Amino acid sequence: MSPPDESPSRGTRAPDPDKGTLFAEQWHAEVIAVMELLVAGGRISPEDWSRALGAELDRRHASGAPDTDATYYEAFLAVLEQVTAAGRLATPSEIDRCEADWRAAYLSTPHGQPVVLKDR
Repeated sequence: MSPPDESPSRGTRAPDPDKGTLFAEQWHAEVIAVMELLVAGGRISPEDWSRALGAELDRRHASGAPDTDATYYEAFLAVLEQVTAAGRLATPSEIDRCEADWRAAYLSTPHGQPVVLKDR
């Protein structure tokens, strides 16, 4: 999972509470939702998540990253990817299989139709 290009020179859209948007980008909400499900499901403790996110934000700050929402959500995504890669959520082969299943499903789905995964 990769965030869209949100370089500081390009900027990001601001959330617009009047339009019901709390997040500047859809993937911001998605990455938070995934983390919430992982914590609720006991796959990672809130304390471990907090420590990992704090360490990633500290690392980015030390490297000169700007203090922006984009930096925060990119750090959030990086930690989610680190936790996944560490095998705490899925093995590399499970991730590869899931990615291949999704690729096959979306490539065989007609435009405008929902993507449906085969039963596993």
